Amino acid sequence: MSLFRFAPAVRGFSISVFCAVLGLTALAAGCQKSGDAAGQGAGLETPFVGAETPKVDILAFVDFECPFCRAQAKPLLDVVAKHNKDVRIRFFNFPLDVHQQSVVGAKAAVAAHKQKAYRKYFDKFMGGAAITREAAVAWAVEAGIDAKKFTADMDSPDTAKIVGRDVSLAKAMGMTGTPSFMINGNLMQGVQSPKVWENRIAEEIARAEALLATGTKMDDLQKALVSSGNPKGAADYIKYVLKGQPAPAAEVPAKVVRTSGVASANVTAVGGTGGMQVGDPVQVGGEQGDPSTVWQVAIRPDDPSVGPATAPVTVVVFEDMQCPFCARLKPTLSKLSDDYKGKIRVVFKHNPLPFHKDAENAAKALEAARQQGKFWEMRELLLTRQDKLDLDSLKAYATELKLNRSPFDTALAASGAKERIDADAEQAAALGARGTPNLFINGRKLVGAKEEKVLRELIDVEMKKAEDLIKAGTAADKVYEAIVGKGKLLDSLGLEPKEIDVTGAATRGPAAAAIHIVTFQDFQCPFSARLDPHIADIEKEFPGRVKVTWMDFPLSDIHPMAQAVAEAGQEAQKQGKFWQFHKEIMADNSRLDQDAVLERAKKAGMDVKALKEALDRHTHADAVAKQRKIGETIGVKGTPSVFINGHAFVPQTGFSANTFRSAVRRLLGTR
Repeated sequence: MSLFRFAPAVRGFSISVFCAVLGLTALAAGCQKSGDAAGQGAGLETPFVGAETPKVDILAFVDFECPFCRAQAKPLLDVVAKHNKDVRIRFFNFPLDVHQQSVVGAKAAVAAHKQKAYRKYFDKFMGGAAITREAAVAWAVEAGIDAKKFTADMDSPDTAKIVGRDVSLAKAMGMTGTPSFMINGNLMQGVQSPKVWENRIAEEIARAEALLATGTKMDDLQKALVSSGNPKGAADYIKYVLKGQPAPAAEVPAKVVRTSGVASANVTAVGGTGGMQVGDPVQVGGEQGDPSTVWQVAIRPDDPSVGPATAPVTVVVFEDMQCPFCARLKPTLSKLSDDYKGKIRVVFKHNPLPFHKDAENAAKALEAARQQGKFWEMRELLLTRQDKLDLDSLKAYATELKLNRSPFDTALAASGAKERIDADAEQAAALGARGTPNLFINGRKLVGAKEEKVLRELIDVEMKKAEDLIKAGTAADKVYEAIVGKGKLLDSLGLEPKEIDVTGAATRGPAAAAIHIVTFQDFQCPFSARLDPHIADIEKEFPGRVKVTWMDFPLSDIHPMAQAVAEAGQEAQKQGKFWQFHKEIMADNSRLDQDAVLERAKKAGMDVKALKEALDRHTHADAVAKQRKIGETIGVKGTPSVFINGHAFVPQTGFSANTFRSAVRRLLGTR
């Protein structure tokens, strides 16, 4: 969800996207160097590109989940490329708590840089889908980074200190959000035109050359540039950047902008000492991270399992066949099954993750093998051959296991396998199981490839509880149900439905549809663009039963074209072309200006002359304001915000066809 109500200067440019492009171009210039170049500053070792002794030193403060407007990155990079002997860009972390995984991204970037692999890792990191800890480590492995060292570096106190150092520096330098830059000691925030970047860098080069011409030594150049260009801030910049002295710990939590209440990601006080620590993102739902919580992990009779149903301890594991940590966990689970023979039951569930391209087909292969009684044999093969999970390889494994190929191939392609896999993924979402492997030992959650000792300790505790229940009269085959039956589930739907006045709003689908999805959206919001395909999937899956309404909620302080495009959308609706216009805009909303809007309106079949007139006169401004006001009245703060039959829809694992499906099935009474 986009809640970027901070930093009015943030206008269409994402430092994360800036870095993504950089990963393909300028990072080759030296991101893997040690950072000991003159002017780096003691204690400020950090990835950088460009000149080691620059005339223009740019500090870029990065939030790896800030996704805005990649079109704005190239002009800056082009300017830097033209002056690569004179310009340097240094990267610092500035995670914002509006991005739930931003601290994970920051720690992962630091860990990669420690192994001199920032470039390799960065390309993987920025090319992936959703950021999670599991994804970060998986991408590191794919980039050729040693996983053990990488995870140790991610979790090291030194890494936390580096991220905390960067956050403190950002606060001391007056940062209010991303993108933020310091150019020779002068703060620049938000998007600038290519001309502004060119002029600014050219000006700074000219200032530097003038100082050098009058006798300033290169070693003293940065100090002289800062002192003359920013007299008020020079002392702090020299102290914290050039001399590398620690910046004061930011107020806790560090406010990103004074009026927004947004705080820097999970930066908290350490025992009243005035220090800071950086931890994993705060989890939604409070009890997700509480190891004592018992979760309601239901088991189907035909779920693959090893061990008797009367076992006092049941271990349910959600796995992804392409996940390296699932492979690492496999021998541990096998050993525990042998050591606790007859006393534990291991139950398998699917959770193929979207950033593993072969994971879903591998899950289908497991289902196809299960139908011929070879589930566990296929799982063994897949987890030991994770580098070859394409369709041809999966079929070859079926032959190797002496499966009947005709029914295997049919089952591999059948929709039934996908339905079952999706049902497991929905269950994982309801249990807060965001990555893989996720284990539930009699309903108590453990995340990741835990060591055998950790699993044994929890198994032994749960064994004692189960034995006490049996002694008290609970039948052995009813123990698991007794323990988890009243366990916790996460609910993506708000309890109290809201009354939403959608009179006059753009709507598609049957008037009497059983499911009504109302979305408050911003045409320039990248998250809104990502949302629409998931809704389209649900409309196809439940034909004739879904109605969709668009409500305007332009975030004009961060999306400069949002109001204008909303008004254009209202005119499109008046002309009977709203959904055609909507499709043209959302196909790529990263490059929106007046000409682009008019061009796409023409493609949508609109009367462009009437549109220009409506925009010039702001004919539909009141209609847009009315819809936004309706959203604010029911608590909408950002985009996209979704309501299904009036219930606020806030899925724990993000918007996807899976999470929409789970909510729709519940409201239809089919789950």
